[in-house]
Amino acid sequence: MDRSTWVVCEDAYSIDMGQQKNWYLVSYDIRDPKRLARTARCLGGYGSRIQYSLFRCRLTVRQLERLQWELTPILATEDDLLIIGLCSRCASQVRKKGNAEEWEVKRATFEVV
Repeated sequence: MDRSTWVVCEDAYSIDMGQQKNWYLVSYDIRDPKRLARTARCLGGYGSRIQYSLFRCRLTVRQLERLQWELTPILATEDDLLIIGLCSRCASQVRKKGNAEEWEVKRATFEVV
C-alpha cells in the first residue's frame, strides 16, 4: 500500500500541533494470515480490540501518522484498511453492550511542566 494513498483530514490538526488525542476506529480486512497477525499485533500497540477486526485507538495526529507509516509495509494492495476519526461529541454517543470498555476520557489529575 503506497503512503501517498493515505488521506488525513485537515481538521484533525489542532492548535496544539497534534498533541490533542482523538478517538479512531480502525477496521481491516486482510487476506493473508501472516499479514493479518502482524496488523493485529501492530494495532494492539496503539489501542484495544473491540471485535475481531476492529480496534479503537485514542491517538494524537502524530501517533496516527506513525501507525499508518508502520502499517504501510505490512499491507498488500488487496488488503483493506479503514480509519474513522471520531470527534469528542461522536465518541460520547457510542452505545455499547456487553463487556465493552468506556469511551469517556478521564482527565489527568496532574500536569507535566
